[in-house]
Amino acid sequence: MVKIVVGLMGSSVSSGSTSMTGAEQLRPFLTMLKKHNIRELDTARVYNGGKSEVDVGNVPEAKNDFIIATKAPGFSPGSLAYQKIIDNCNASLKALKQDSIALYYFHGPDRTTPLEESCKAIYQLHKDGKIASFGISNFNAQEVEEIHRICASKGWITPSVYQGMYNPLSRTGEQTLFPTLRKLGMAFYAFSPLAGGYFSKSDSQLRTPSSGGRMDQMKHFANMFVNDLSLEMHEFLTQTCEREGLTVKEATLRWLFHHSILAAKDAVILGGSSTEQMEENVSSCKGGPLPERVVEYFESMWTQWQEAGKATPAWV
Repeated sequence: MVKIVVGLMGSSVSSGSTSMTGAEQLRPFLTMLKKHNIRELDTARVYNGGKSEVDVGNVPEAKNDFIIATKAPGFSPGSLAYQKIIDNCNASLKALKQDSIALYYFHGPDRTTPLEESCKAIYQLHKDGKIASFGISNFNAQEVEEIHRICASKGWITPSVYQGMYNPLSRTGEQTLFPTLRKLGMAFYAFSPLAGGYFSKSDSQLRTPSSGGRMDQMKHFANMFVNDLSLEMHEFLTQTCEREGLTVKEATLRWLFHHSILAAKDAVILGGSSTEQMEENVSSCKGGPLPERVVEYFESMWTQWQEAGKATPAWV
């Protein structure tokens, strides 16, 4: 069964969550998650300038009751150099107040550093007991296969999880990435399941984003998902869902759990700006399969999106 992993990025990578910070806010949040038997948290070294990890580390319940994943910074030249990975992992361990990280990712590619050098750092961290498992995010299918090949050929720990964008308008990975992951036995953890707010906001909110919201703070979501076609499709999707007594957000999350390519071992990374919103999101995931007309319209949206040339790669 597809599981829920809780993402702690907040409204943007740089500024983090505006309301879910500090032990006072995190404790009731974590209590609610335990009530729903959700025990995995996802953060990153770069989230809120490292403060996300510090906030988690300052709440003993997080360390004692949850599996915590974090990520080595990527994307920039030299970010996945051997010593950079070692140093960033040590910084994450200190911030999280942990002796070992359950799942440690490459956050994104660094195409100036040889993959073997980066993988060797992961091997060393695993050998030293500082990480238990290895994940990668935002790499293309060919790079995933090469990372796995390098690690397997040297007897090093191989990646077991891939984290990438996936939602009804971000399905490009179904073509080459997912077949590669299935062949290698890797799980897929889907971030941005609501397309940065596209599937959780009303038509009017999409046309005029609120100040401080995700689409306001992370403009690339608005650039990627808000245009004349998407607004037209959103309006029709809203009407289709309302006829079935559903919200667009609930329908989207149920599509991910029951009608998408996601399978056993995979996960949806779910976030929330408050304990109440997160519980609402979790509850939305618990419904069963969708009415046929809703599923058909999600498929129609993806077809229209591709035909309009709006589909973007599943990696960076």
